[in-house]
Amino acid sequence: MNNAVKTKLKKKNYQPYPGFYDLRIFRLNPREFFAAWRIQAYLYRVSKQREYYKRYAPYQWEQIKDLAAQLQMFLLPRLKADETLR
Repeated sequence: MNNAVKTKLKKKNYQPYPGFYDLRIFRLNPREFFAAWRIQAYLYRVSKQREYYKRYAPYQWEQIKDLAAQLQMFLLPRLKADETLR
């Protein structure tokens, strides 16, 4: 049984992370939105420890950079027509 405390993510509570795209400017269904939000949260947390990863876990750092690139490749084609990247 999973004893982890799960928090309910709600779109109205979303705040973009510093240095990341605002997910509200993309055409995402709810499942895609919450998946992208969770990935952004993970990338934001590991970005705070980037020096550690670069020095002691370079392979994992490369995987993290690949994940960030994949997220960007997923998001960019879904940019709303009336929005611009900030």
